[in-house]
Amino acid sequence: MTTLNVTRIYLRVSTEDQDLQRQEAIIGKARTSGYYVAAVYREKA
Repeated sequence: MTTLNVTRIYLRVSTEDQDLQRQEAIIGKARTSGYYVAAVYREKA
């Protein structure tokens, strides 16, 4: 029986000085770790 690792990722930055670009690496890291990324939620406050 194969186990499927599924994740949803929520990326949020809270100041204008921050951006989502650095946090985008989280998606790649999850995929290379064997996770299926079902959804990515992005929010910039």
